[in-house]
Amino acid sequence: MAYGTITYGGVTLTPTSIDPTRKQATLKYKIGKNLTEFQTPTRDAFDWEIRITGIIADDIDTTRASLEALNDVTYHAYSDGRLSINAIIRPESLTFSDQSTDAGMVYRYNFTLIQYNQS
Repeated sequence: MAYGTITYGGVTLTPTSIDPTRKQATLKYKIGKNLTEFQTPTRDAFDWEIRITGIIADDIDTTRASLEALNDVTYHAYSDGRLSINAIIRPESLTFSDQSTDAGMVYRYNFTLIQYNQS
């Protein structure tokens, strides 16, 4: 089943699956190209974690390169028509399933976004 479009960091994607989950909020710190998260038991807040799967079928090389560039452990704006948050691609979660039958036609992708709150 296809979903409507989402926008992440100015890149528009048409995912085939979106799985949002509310999780206990963590404090997040960027150290180099790593993201460190700390659980704080007294923190009364929740963050969104969103697993996204889809297929890039239009302007495939440019869109893939743009999505890979957003995998920079920096928060970017995310919007899906229901949620509008700042989010980071969870380090090492962005994968492309490059299948020989898809060569030159589409890129299949998976990644997980985690909500980023500065407080």
